[in-house]
Amino acid sequence: MTPLRIAAGGLASVLVAALATGCANTAAPPSARQQVIDRVHHAYERTTALPAVSAALTETVASGTSAVAQGKGTAVWEFPHRRGETRMTVNGQTPVVALRVEDTFYEGRTRKALAGTGRDLARTGARNPTAMPQIQAPGLDPFQLTTLLGATSWPDTLETAQPVVTSDDSGQHTEYQIGIRTARLATHAKGADRTWLTAMSRQPGGAVVTVAARLSHGRISTLSAQLPIPKPHSLAKEPKGASIAPTPRPMTVLVSAEFSYVKKPQPLAIPS
Repeated sequence: MTPLRIAAGGLASVLVAALATGCANTAAPPSARQQVIDRVHHAYERTTALPAVSAALTETVASGTSAVAQGKGTAVWEFPHRRGETRMTVNGQTPVVALRVEDTFYEGRTRKALAGTGRDLARTGARNPTAMPQIQAPGLDPFQLTTLLGATSWPDTLETAQPVVTSDDSGQHTEYQIGIRTARLATHAKGADRTWLTAMSRQPGGAVVTVAARLSHGRISTLSAQLPIPKPHSLAKEPKGASIAPTPRPMTVLVSAEFSYVKKPQPLAIPS
């Protein structure tokens, strides 16, 4: 039998290959938590990489546990241009339109009424964070839900990440619930989003916000979150000598978006 001969250099190569294979085989698989983060983050990236996407939107404002108003409408995102629009009808009769172009926020009853209503969110937030439109009326800013889900880019901002099986009329679904530390996420955000997240983190129920996502074909199918609504300034500080009134119940808004990828929405025009 011919003896097996391996040159010194060849032996070193074999040993390195064997060690590499051994390391690969013994590497620990991602934890269940990390798998959830990776899966949701992948869907977030695939969705926000699109030129434009739309969603059916539902918002329910509640005082304590009682619903006091509900809005239904649509949201449109143009991620590359940082433009987004929300159109809703509140309680079946009052229309509202909100448009965000980068850090400028427009709000009115009709699309035509948006002209002249633009507010610089970064400048407003620097003066008084709670006066920002998307603070006083959470959910109108179309970027709020996707900004929150962007926390999957920074695992240090996540309190929890877990799959939960839910049921509705259409059957059972796997919902990925991500608990986000808003103050930490604010350190990664820029401009108006940083101000909004910081202000929300100081509200009751705003330090950790849970975003629930369902995925389909590797993209976001539905997205929802319950956000706190700050008290108006008139209630935040009572003047001296004022009569003691009952403390109002905390106000929240549940924002739910059902994404559609059937056709590309019409381009969003900036008000003149």
